[in-house]
Amino acid sequence: MIQSRYAASSLVAITMFLTVGFIWGADQPTLEELAAAIDRVRTEPDGERVVAGHISRRLAISVDALRAQRVRTGLDWGDLLIANLLCKTKEPMVDHVAAELKAGTTWAAIAQHHDVNLDQLRNEVQQSQQAIARRSEDRAPPRSSESQSGPVTTAPTTVVPMGKGSGSGSRY
Repeated sequence: MIQSRYAASSLVAITMFLTVGFIWGADQPTLEELAAAIDRVRTEPDGERVVAGHISRRLAISVDALRAQRVRTGLDWGDLLIANLLCKTKEPMVDHVAAELKAGTTWAAIAQHHDVNLDQLRNEVQQSQQAIARRSEDRAPPRSSESQSGPVTTAPTTVVPMGKGSGSGSRY
């Protein structure tokens, strides 16, 4: 009986040790994988707005400016986020980094070339990717100017006159 308890305890301890070892040793996603995950969200319904909105808030750059960067560089949204994060503390311009990526250089090699901390960059991109995937910052689009200009009514209103002496003179 006591031996079976020790055996069960040992088995639980070994299982926990192996589980922690596998989790600890799990590879972090690459920047390329994170960029691809961001771009997959973009293809979902309303995904373009969610992705562009998050990246705009994260980088403090207008959506229009980001769209212009996308056209100029040919980068998808995920790669554009990485390029801007990489360039925020260092000298290279987004266009230069985009050219390196298009030439076949990996994000890890580009970050190393520009002396950017790869782990910190990966963590920032992963936080953004998770926020985008969860749509945790999703905000409804603003109402159009037409609906803001006039009163919002859903049904016609009718005024019912009250007879003399009915009610106490208060509204409720």
